[in-house]
Amino acid sequence: MKPKKQWDHKWYTEEFLQQLKATAAVEMDGDLPYITKYAPDAGSPNGIDPRLLGGPMGKMARSTGLVPNFILDRVKIPVTPKILAGFRAGCDRVSYAKCVQAKIEVRDNTVPAADGYPIPIRMYSSAQCAPGSPCLYFIHGGAFVGGTLRPYDEGWKLFVEKFRMPVVAVDYRLLPEHPYPTLYDDCCRVLEWLGGDGARELHIDPRAVFVVGDSAGGNLAQGCATRYKGTHRVRGQLLLYPTLNLFGTTDRYYHPKETDYHPAPGQKKLAMGLVRQMELLSRSGKSFLGIPKPDDLCNPYTSDPAGNPPTFLSVGALDYLRNDTVAWAHKLHDAGVPTRLVMYNGMGHGFLNAMGVFPQAEDLLDEMGAFIQNVCKSHQ
Repeated sequence: MKPKKQWDHKWYTEEFLQQLKATAAVEMDGDLPYITKYAPDAGSPNGIDPRLLGGPMGKMARSTGLVPNFILDRVKIPVTPKILAGFRAGCDRVSYAKCVQAKIEVRDNTVPAADGYPIPIRMYSSAQCAPGSPCLYFIHGGAFVGGTLRPYDEGWKLFVEKFRMPVVAVDYRLLPEHPYPTLYDDCCRVLEWLGGDGARELHIDPRAVFVVGDSAGGNLAQGCATRYKGTHRVRGQLLLYPTLNLFGTTDRYYHPKETDYHPAPGQKKLAMGLVRQMELLSRSGKSFLGIPKPDDLCNPYTSDPAGNPPTFLSVGALDYLRNDTVAWAHKLHDAGVPTRLVMYNGMGHGFLNAMGVFPQAEDLLDEMGAFIQNVCKSHQ
């Protein structure tokens, strides 16, 4: 496996990050308000972030954008051992830059599953974390078949430094070696632990656990919230470019079409290349689960949105999962769930684990921390 690339300094200055924050604008999708932001050096509000163009996703987008749609529509990624091994290795090769100055303690532990399996977890904390603080519980992405904790280390250490609250991440068992719903059971088991022994070990408020997941992890995070509706297990949820509608159920809010995306002039092929490379992976995701029809865990979009905790959602405007994210935000909003949606123009899928490279990743941490603080204040 090739090592992750790591740089000693961020790829952007604090001034640049503040300029990105200053681009924030409120837009409307029907009756749903949402926030947009973009990189100041993208050339236009809808321009692709130049850091993205220079990376592996940008290079893939150039190739994918040249393939006619009628060919891409017929492509399905088979889950062969070779492809699976390559995908898993790729999940651990994302680049990041050093961001953290404070001393952050990182400890590995396990939580026993119902079948006795020791579920690996990683805990991030510091001496600045006050007793009784909220806790962020993270579930990584990776299309249900891949992903590890290591690519996110710098981001969660930075979150602890910024917001002085601990983070716990779970390394759940993966498909296809462990059949559905093992991965959901693992994630829910650790959530239960955080409400008991884990709360005592970490000195957190057991009623202030916020579950966050990116991509497939967003699906699993929503699964935790769904399973424990009506309890105090989940104070709030944060769904980052989540996979929510694997079965493609259409309704008034979910009816994907190419005109949902608004690329900058001269960048249409590149932009749609970014969208379609994620579409290929999403189309194959249903086969990974190995179940014939949707249920409330694997396909949250068809579950009842009422009763969900306050929800933060975020997605790149050029991410195929933009439609999942916006449509679910609509449903939550209509059901009276406090909802905040932040969309990053010019970004595709999966940037949280490139902390210090993309300024949007650090801004996303700031948005998440502010959301948690606001929810805690409103429920005091």
